Amino acid sequence: MRVQAPHRIMAVAALCAAALAALVVSESLARASGQEALVPMEAVDPRALLQGHYVQLNLTQRLEANEPCPQVEGGAEWIAFYRGGNDVLTFAGGARSRDGALQIAPVPVKGTFTCWESEPATVQLDLGIDRFYIGQAEAERIERVLREQTPGEETRAFALISISRDGRARLKGLVIDGERLELNWL
Repeated sequence: MRVQAPHRIMAVAALCAAALAALVVSESLARASGQEALVPMEAVDPRALLQGHYVQLNLTQRLEANEPCPQVEGGAEWIAFYRGGNDVLTFAGGARSRDGALQIAPVPVKGTFTCWESEPATVQLDLGIDRFYIGQAEAERIERVLREQTPGEETRAFALISISRDGRARLKGLVIDGERLELNWL
């Protein structure tokens, strides 16, 4: 007995929908079970044509005066952070392995960084998260806050991340002027 084409199409569609639902639930559980931390953000143009309204996450930190850019032979695959007050992460260096990152600082996160020798040196972090979609009015308000920030003053915008046991960072939301804006898929 052959299953007719419409039944096969419906079965495949149901399987795809179930897989998508499982993915959303598993990512939500991983995000909820990780260690929460904040990463400072700086300004960048928050919109692109036909992609909706979002905040482009520019996770950048400045090193201490006269501190050189860290060098990692072969490139870093892990970033080491110190956890400061209010769970704000401060860049400490990079390593090729999780164990190497743990030797630098106590919070290892899977990711890469680019460092520019300037005064002070600037480190741009790539943790695999780059956008936070939100309504137009909120995106524009966040853009204003980011543009008003100046180096040396108190940071007003942070990416709220969850660090899972495997070291992967997942975006939970943003903290803008103390206000939490969280992703809520479910």
